[in-house]
Amino acid sequence: MNKCDSKRKVLFLIESLHGGKAAKALATLVQYIDKTKFDVTVCAINGGGKYESTISENVNYKVILKDGMRGTKYSLVYKRLPMSMVYKMFVPQGNDIEIAYTEGFATKLLSCSSNTKAKKYAWVHSDLHSNHWTQEVFSNIKDETKAYNQYDKIIGIAGLVCDAFRKEFLDVTKPVEKIYAPIDSLSVRLKSLNASNEDENGVKVRLVAHGRLEAHNEYARLLRIVNRFVKEGYDMGLWIFGDGSQRGILDHYVKENALQDKVKLFGPHPNPYRYLVQGNLFVCSSYSSAVIKALILGLPVVATETPELTELLRNGDSALITANTEEALYAGIKKLLDDPKLLAEYKQKGEARGWDFDIEALMVPYEQLLME
Repeated sequence: MNKCDSKRKVLFLIESLHGGKAAKALATLVQYIDKTKFDVTVCAINGGGKYESTISENVNYKVILKDGMRGTKYSLVYKRLPMSMVYKMFVPQGNDIEIAYTEGFATKLLSCSSNTKAKKYAWVHSDLHSNHWTQEVFSNIKDETKAYNQYDKIIGIAGLVCDAFRKEFLDVTKPVEKIYAPIDSLSVRLKSLNASNEDENGVKVRLVAHGRLEAHNEYARLLRIVNRFVKEGYDMGLWIFGDGSQRGILDHYVKENALQDKVKLFGPHPNPYRYLVQGNLFVCSSYSSAVIKALILGLPVVATETPELTELLRNGDSALITANTEEALYAGIKKLLDDPKLLAEYKQKGEARGWDFDIEALMVPYEQLLME
């Protein structure tokens, strides 16, 4: 038998590689999947996107609709032809495993696969109970339920995603399992080795944060907390990495309260890890993959209580979790800063949890699933 023929042929169908957590996760997945065991093809319904080059360099890659295409072929794929015919005409054939890697149209299309020999899996990346956005793709929940029941398993990227799916799709009879999205921990650690100290005004304690500068991430609250600590005499500073609609508001607060020597808003940065690793404490007030990367870097974490963070941080076993209020977050940070021994303990806990997100560890359940 040809060595290539002994590999399991795996198809990932995704609607777009233009961005989002699914596209990013898939790019990481195809980089690290064992290519001695799996012959992987990624099929994007819509071409182009920031992750296209990474995927095309690592595995077989096919595009159904070229970037920006709006014409007869687009109409055939999305509007005119039955999904079973779209599958036969445009989706790569003859695979052992077929995976709809995004909710919505990719799931709808692959549910009409005529490949009866293939194992079929549907990935779910979002909470479809609180935000059932895929309703715009399916005629009704009955049709969507029927589509999911064509798969052998549904895979959610977190326990909460799985729970939300079960609540929303009561009549889906197939197993729903959790597999965390892969994160390129190797790249995070390598980039952090090239540490750079841009702290022109050295401080004793450096808080760090990373995420979109939007209202739900509560960075205005964090600035008020830092301002409070500074007024109380703490030798403290804060670095925030990320951009968003609140950048101007946050900049104004920093200047208005003369915090320029204490707070730096880096904006979007190609390598935040070389700075984050210099922090004494990572602060997170809403779920973000950045908190996982902070754990990978071995940073102690203080986080406000959200269902996502509580799950991720094992109910406080891996980080200090506070109530989701300004006063509680202030008290949590103060508790750690006033007790160096406790801060060191949470650093150890964070580092230990970070190894759970090592890329080799995260790839194990993927490859086990694909070998079933």
